Amino acid sequence: MRLATARLDLVPLTPDDADELFPVLNAPELGRFTGEDPPRDVDVLRRRFELWSTRRSPDRAELWLNWVVRRHDDGRAVGHVQATVGEGDATIAWVIGTADQRRGFATEAGRALIGWLHDALGVLVVNGCIHPDNVASQTAAARIGLRPTDRWYDGEVVWTNGRDGS
Repeated sequence: MRLATARLDLVPLTPDDADELFPVLNAPELGRFTGEDPPRDVDVLRRRFELWSTRRSPDRAELWLNWVVRRHDDGRAVGHVQATVGEGDATIAWVIGTADQRRGFATEAGRALIGWLHDALGVLVVNGCIHPDNVASQTAAARIGLRPTDRWYDGEVVWTNGRDGS
C-alpha cells in the first residue's frame, strides 16, 4: 500500500525505518503540542515501530496503519503519517520533522492518506486531534478538508470531515 503524490512517497513503516527516522523525530520541538518527549534512542523508536507494525491495536479492535513520508527528489524521510481505523471512521495524524516543515508536506501526505482510506477501505469519516495552539497543523487539517468540532480529546480539539461532527 505504497502511496505517491506529486512530491512524496508514503511507504509502509517498518522497524528498520527507526535508524533513518530517529534524527528526524529526535527534536524536542516536535513534542511542543503533543506533550511527548522525543524517543530516547533508536532502540526505543524501533520497539515503537515494532508495535505499530503489528497493524492491530492490542485488543484487535482497531487497524493501525503507518507510513514513512519520503521526498521524491532524494528519497529522504521527512516524517510519518498514521491512521487508526475503527468501525466506519479513521483518526489520522502526521509528524513532519522540523527541517521540512512549512513546505506543505503534511497537507500533501494527509490528502493522499484520506484518499486512500476512502478508496481502499471505504472510510468516509476522518478525524484528527490538534492542540488548540498548533496553527500549522490546523492549517494543514483545514487544507485536507477537516474542520474543528466542539469536542476535545486528551487536551486537543477534534477535527473532522464528518457532517454530523462525528
